[in-house]
Amino acid sequence: MLGIHCLQFIDKDGKRHWKCLWCGRSFQHWNATKALLHVIKKGGGDIRKCSSKSIDIAHQQEYQRLLQKQSSKKQAQEAVRVLKKQSSDEYIVSAGAALVAHKQKKASPSTISATPSPSMHSHGQQKQSLLKFGTDTPDSMQQNSTETRYHQTKLGDYSDPQSEAQLTMAIADLIHSCGLPFSLASHHKFQRVLTLAKVSSTKYVPPGRNKVAGELLDLNYQLYKKQMMENVMKDAGVYGITFFGDGATVKKAPLINILVSSVYLPVGCLSIVNCSAHLQADGRKDAAFISDLFTPYITEMESSVPNCTDLVIFDGASNVQKAGALLEAKFPHISVLHGAEHVVSLFYTDVFCLREFALLKKMNRLIYRYFGSGSMHSPYAIFSKHTKDHNSGRCIGLIKAADTRMGGHVISMLRTLRLKDSLISTISSASFLQGKFQIDKQILALLKRDNTWEYMTKFVRAVFPMLIVLRLADQKDPVMDKLYFYVRRMDKTLAKSKEILDELTEKTQGQSWQFLNSMTEDGSLIDDESSTNDSEPEATILSSGTDDSDNEAVTSLGQKVIDIWTKRRKKLISDYAISGWLLSPIPEVFEDARINMTGDHRDAMERLVQKTMGSRFADDSDELAGIMNKFWSEFEQFRTKTGHFAKAYIWNPKNPDLLLGRSHLWHRTNSYFHTEILGKFACRVCSKIVGMGSAERNWGDVKHLKTEKRSHLSTESVQKQATIFGASCMADAALERLKAQSNTTEPYKFWDEDDFDAQFDMFAVQPPAKKPPRILKCYFEDWEEEHVRKKDDVSEAKFLQKYGGLEFKDIDNGRLLKISAAEMYFTKKKWCVAALTEDGNEEPWLIEEGCPLHDCLALYYKKRPDKNVKIVLRKNQISDIALLSDALPSDGLPEKSTTKKLP
Repeated sequence: MLGIHCLQFIDKDGKRHWKCLWCGRSFQHWNATKALLHVIKKGGGDIRKCSSKSIDIAHQQEYQRLLQKQSSKKQAQEAVRVLKKQSSDEYIVSAGAALVAHKQKKASPSTISATPSPSMHSHGQQKQSLLKFGTDTPDSMQQNSTETRYHQTKLGDYSDPQSEAQLTMAIADLIHSCGLPFSLASHHKFQRVLTLAKVSSTKYVPPGRNKVAGELLDLNYQLYKKQMMENVMKDAGVYGITFFGDGATVKKAPLINILVSSVYLPVGCLSIVNCSAHLQADGRKDAAFISDLFTPYITEMESSVPNCTDLVIFDGASNVQKAGALLEAKFPHISVLHGAEHVVSLFYTDVFCLREFALLKKMNRLIYRYFGSGSMHSPYAIFSKHTKDHNSGRCIGLIKAADTRMGGHVISMLRTLRLKDSLISTISSASFLQGKFQIDKQILALLKRDNTWEYMTKFVRAVFPMLIVLRLADQKDPVMDKLYFYVRRMDKTLAKSKEILDELTEKTQGQSWQFLNSMTEDGSLIDDESSTNDSEPEATILSSGTDDSDNEAVTSLGQKVIDIWTKRRKKLISDYAISGWLLSPIPEVFEDARINMTGDHRDAMERLVQKTMGSRFADDSDELAGIMNKFWSEFEQFRTKTGHFAKAYIWNPKNPDLLLGRSHLWHRTNSYFHTEILGKFACRVCSKIVGMGSAERNWGDVKHLKTEKRSHLSTESVQKQATIFGASCMADAALERLKAQSNTTEPYKFWDEDDFDAQFDMFAVQPPAKKPPRILKCYFEDWEEEHVRKKDDVSEAKFLQKYGGLEFKDIDNGRLLKISAAEMYFTKKKWCVAALTEDGNEEPWLIEEGCPLHDCLALYYKKRPDKNVKIVLRKNQISDIALLSDALPSDGLPEKSTTKKLP
């Protein structure tokens, strides 16, 4: 609903109503569009116009804007639906043609007939007697035709309500009886099935399960795979290809997936390998075995486009990292990276081994057990009620954290912090206090203390940037140019948070925290007999690295977190990440690289250029020297925005590629065709993903298909259906994302400290960086001689840049004047500044060699220094200005000018 001048409520029967606060009239059902039409007093929408005459223009305009926004949203959704349907239509046409061709290959010409076979007809009578598709085709027409043709009887506008009702119920019964998702009814592919069924013959027999699981699955998989490979190899020579994979055990089967990524296909499943046969033959899932699985696919693709494979991404397991090293040895131009999300997961795992944060994790898990899991019915019900009260009638639940979920504990704490008010009101409510729940009072006391929430807030704030890195790694978009940028943000955040984290050690020494330490994570208390056995390992973890009272050099908590980060960040700072950072044209990243680039960063990029562009040449070869010299020459032009990169429009913030953070497309447009080395290298680097989240998600697709009831589904069938299922979901998501990007004018959102501090205000706002002083050369420069007689916009802009907005005193009459920052005069074929006097009059001051303007400016800012203006004099001017300054009385200068600028 609108949320302004409108009141929502639910009556005693549970029906929703809303009341217009302008006219006082109430209406049924919560409908934002109708509410807007009501207050706008616009016809339509099946709602009465508002009778109030007190709605002012400002509110009317706001309501019009909201209605337009609502209408645009509906139009965008409809456009996405149309795009999905068009995509489905195009695919069905090609798939149908492929099926006909497949049948023609299997059948001889003499057997091709429009008349169904007796067996098929019999099967249709037995199994499909209740299905009625279209109308019958006359037998004479079938006999006289060499191909199948069906003709739909034209019924005009006639419709049979009973038949339509039966069809609607048949669809609902199919979904309900088979336990299918309700969204299937509106899925564009299901609607396509119904559309095709209308024009089919009543003798049509749908394929059986064996056919669907056999030749149709094979044919559909081949079509999807062909389309997938076309997208992978599209511009593979420009952007390159990334391979990645992961291992998992699904229904006791040891599996390894092999996936590929390119600019036009974020993820494609090449194979899912069942390692059972290899292990049964006394084999091992070692590095050689894993590298041999990937080698044929890399070789196949590089046979079409040489050196198109740039990157292989694995997790931190020793066997896959060694397999990556073997692939790197076979293909010298390939680099192997550690998936960024796994590095983040290892960092969080190490952090939660520290006693203070392990206690925080335990407390958060207990909060979920008591109020979020539903295992304690009454506390959960009371909490659900209060979350609705605090969130406009919407029930928002806590998130269950798991050690296996990357960053899960921090994500769970973020939700807990959001629901802090709901938790406090829950444990303070009369219904909760009157209940006899098995929740210890000391735990409730911790929840009521402000310092407990402050403690959790400070911790989450300190490690928040790594969640952004985790999100980057989980995306399917090319974000290699942003990874190192966020690593540097994490460095700064931890440095700021060190002192705050150091204070947390003392705050966790109280009795309530000690009591929390004596509890298990499922909420039960440890009795005296079991505590010596069961809690010993946990106590060891919680106290690791904290009992250093005898050691003089005790490491503080904040320093421990920094040490853990320093240990793990090395896996994130690859040559690819640094090169992407240096080559990013996105304004925020470009500026960060300009300020902080070092020789080590340049060495990292040089290594990668040699590896990707010159691995086939000797280190001292002329060819490699030519590549490197040319690259560094082009790189300097890129960094200084000179040469081809001097074009202003390519750096315009409204440039779509810069706006949406697409560095690889920017380089394809602006550097690939205009440079010899840099453009090709930048397209390869900036187009890469940084993680292997899609490999993990692929196992989700597999588990979605290979359920308990389908546990005997073969690995081959799972691979084929998972490929089709994943590709279809990804295609729909890509259409929605493309539509959203085409309608947005919002720039790419970089995480900033203000984004988090707005809700968790812990750090003082930093003062803005000091601007460098304006350099004023108080003499006639060489470039001025060239432009002083040119009456054009460039010359005027240059003079305004130097003189605009400055103040000076006319030595002859003591008047204070201010130079216009917006316009100049061109008189006597020369440029003059427009000086504004205190009484508002304008007068021109000529610019030329030896003109008095320069002396007046030098004297003014020497007698009255300005921190924002620094004057520069020639050697022969210094003594003359000093003499004039001494001759001029110190109080001869009036106060600072308050005159207005020229329009």
